Amino acid sequence: MSGSLPAHMASDRIPFEGLSAAERLRLLAENDRLRHELRDRHRLLDLAGGGRPIRQVRDQIAQVAPSSAHVLVLGEPGTGRSRTARAIHAASARAAAPYVTITCASMPDADAETQLLGAPGAGGTAGAEGCVPRGRGGTLFLQEVACLGPRAQELIVALATEPPGGVRLLASGPPILDEAVAAGTFRRDLRDALGAVTIRVPALRERKVDVPVLVDLFVEEFARRHVRRVSRVSGHAMDLLSHYDWPGNVAELSRAIERAVVLTAGPVLHHHHLPDAVQEAGGSLSVPPVGLGEALDAYEKDLLEDALRRAHGVRSAAARMLLTSERILSYRLRKHGIDSRRFR
Repeated sequence: MSGSLPAHMASDRIPFEGLSAAERLRLLAENDRLRHELRDRHRLLDLAGGGRPIRQVRDQIAQVAPSSAHVLVLGEPGTGRSRTARAIHAASARAAAPYVTITCASMPDADAETQLLGAPGAGGTAGAEGCVPRGRGGTLFLQEVACLGPRAQELIVALATEPPGGVRLLASGPPILDEAVAAGTFRRDLRDALGAVTIRVPALRERKVDVPVLVDLFVEEFARRHVRRVSRVSGHAMDLLSHYDWPGNVAELSRAIERAVVLTAGPVLHHHHLPDAVQEAGGSLSVPPVGLGEALDAYEKDLLEDALRRAHGVRSAAARMLLTSERILSYRLRKHGIDSRRFR
């Protein structure tokens, strides 16, 4: 296939071309609003957290979204690669335009041209519309791009190397995509064309500091979805969740919290509601206290730590949540050796 594309694949104009100065300013202001909205909304996404690795990802999204550059999002399955691509589209000038996802693993190479470009109809009938025409003016997301066959890669190379315009390409792939290039199963020119900007989404084990934030968000989401009264996670359960390595990343954490919320009858999610793998990985952390006095002390400590976590370490706010005074709260914190500053 030559470097040019069929007429129905050619781009028209990039989003800002042909606009008046006032229209450009309006679109720039709207894009700025979208970027700020993304920063405010990130707590509700797989990209939540305050750790440096995930903050860098969010910063990269905000930086690249306004451009027309193609973006390659690399990371392990379950890290939030699809969410990252969605966030780029949502914070771009194309946010109101189509967002078309292509699941590369399920596209037979022999059928690649039809699925991507479409097929003309017979006898004057309307033909099948391909993904590229459907995404014109918007974004085409290539999910698991390493699964593309040779013909599909050839078509995408031609699309990716055309002047920016009609369709923006975002693609997700494994961290070892360069090994596929070295092995000759993935075209180097396609890797280069898609990866002018590359965002690497960290595995959850590399950003464990974000686990409590993600857990709180998932508890809130699934309690609402499944109509449960769960409002918080015990300190012991949170320790287990933070200790586990999460080989399935954020997706596995989400499934674990959904299961636990469904199994929890009361307002608190405890360690025994968690999957066996999470409990077993905790080792000695999984041993519950014995004896009534120890159990009551552990429960009180859980309540104090949960309140401080929700109050971000502000004692007065935590005291109000527990319907007590700040003086009594301070006494209880000293009793259990809890430093409220670590929750800020």
